[in-house]
Formats: sequence, structure tokens, C-alpha cells
Amino acid sequence: MPTAILALAVLSGCGGNPAPGAPATEKTSATADSQAKSRQIASVRADCMKQKGFTYIANVSAPRQIGEEERKQDSGDYAAMKKWREKNGYGVFAFYVYPQEFANPMVEPEGDAPKNINPNNKIQMSLSETQRAAYNDADRTCYQRAVKEATGKKVDSITDHYEQANARSEQLITRELDGDPRLVELAASMGNCLKDKGYPIGSTKPSALADRGRLKFDTEKKPLGERIPESMLKKMDVSEGARWEPNLTADQARPYLARETKDALDDLECGKDFYPVFTPKQIELQQRAYQEFGL
Repeated sequence: MPTAILALAVLSGCGGNPAPGAPATEKTSATADSQAKSRQIASVRADCMKQKGFTYIANVSAPRQIGEEERKQDSGDYAAMKKWREKNGYGVFAFYVYPQEFANPMVEPEGDAPKNINPNNKIQMSLSETQRAAYNDADRTCYQRAVKEATGKKVDSITDHYEQANARSEQLITRELDGDPRLVELAASMGNCLKDKGYPIGSTKPSALADRGRLKFDTEKKPLGERIPESMLKKMDVSEGARWEPNLTADQARPYLARETKDALDDLECGKDFYPVFTPKQIELQQRAYQEFGL
């Protein structure tokens, strides 16, 4: 699975969670609006495919439910974040060390098969290569039409849809959080603490500092995957230079995770005043962007 596509798959599970900083009625309304847009996209897509002579089953995942522990993490709670980071670091190499917990698609799931499997995967796999190419071309056109009708957004593909939503999220975070005087002050203090611990800090902007550790280990991970052949790039709708997701075993990934965990705990210790202010606002803005795009 290409790294870019895998990241989108993970992100797609986040769109339905209510923003922790919003009032209850606002949370419910925002989630309902996002679900309504998703259902409209699926419905229009299915009708369009039928018109083109193909079968597509309208499929919308229910909003992912989160527990109390995860809610605490999302609020920037120090104890909850420490417990998670002690085991998972930033979640980069834990994906390989704990493949069942992170739903690593390269590892056979244990127990019963997941219930939330897209029925359209089976339809596509039943087609010949030529039929599948025609199906995918039609579906791309239908997806463009469906997103436009439901959200007013012009997208080229599913990948582009997520990329635009992520870009909108980054825009909102940069605009609303990187200039927040309190967050700027807290980020500067956190950055100085990390420098004292020997970590190179490129930027002390709140959004850059919050993403520093994850990006550091994600950058370290990417070269471990093989390059996707040029002949396949266009078919897969990924950019030049994209790589397959590394196929690491748990034993191979553990040394990386050990270093990642140490970094993540130092990061949290330095940011224990920063994260309770930054994280809830960040999540709210991410969800606002995804809801705007019907994700």
C-alpha cells in the first residue's frame, strides 16, 4: 500500500468525531451535516455508476466511536498522552509493532473479519483487468460529480479530495493557531526545553512544533519502502517518487519504535503546558475542514 494512500485511509476515520471544544448541540449538528454529505456523495455516485452500466453499492461508514481515554488524549491530558506514548511513540513504527491494534492492512486480521468492509472491493476484484480499468474510469467521473453536488468542491479523485481537505485543515490551523499569542509563548518555551535536551528545532511555530516528532520518524520510515514503478504511478493516482508502505516485521520495527518512544516522551514532557491548549483546538479545526469537504 503506498504511504500516501495508507495515510488517507487512516485519516478518513477521523472525520466523524465531534470536536472536543464545541458545545454538545454544535457537535451533534456538525457530525450530522458531515454524515448527510457523505450519504449524498455515496448516493449520487451509485446512481451515476448505474447510468454508466456499472454496479456500485452506496457505502457510508458510521462515525468512529471514541472512548474516554482517547477523549482525554484529544484534550491534551498529560497522563493519558504519556500512557499512549510510552507504548506507541507518535504512532509511526507502532503501526508495525502492533499491527492488529493499528489495523495494518499488510497483516492478516485476527479473529472475525472486520465488519466495515467496503462491498465495492469485491465487485472490482471480480472484474477482468480491462473491465476494472473501465470501472475505475467511470467511478472517478462519478466521484467528481458526487462531491461537487454534495459539497460544491471540485476534486479530481478520492486522493485529491483528501489532499484538499488536509490542505484546508493546515490553512485553518496556520491562520488561527500559529498567530495565537498564548500558543506562541507556550511553543517557544517547549522549543527551548527540547533544545536543552539536544533536539534540533527547525521552527517554533505551534503547528510545526506539534508535528515535529511525527514528521521526523515518518521521514525516517519512508525510504524503507520500495519505490513504486513509474508505470504504476498514474494508475494508482500517486505522485512521482512515491513509495510502497514498508513491509516491516514487528522485530524489525522495534528498534525504531524504541527511539521514537524516547523522543515522544521528551516531547511530551517539554510540551505538557502546550498540548492542553493546542490539541483540542487543532482537532476542532481538522474536523471543521473535513466536515466542509463531506468527509
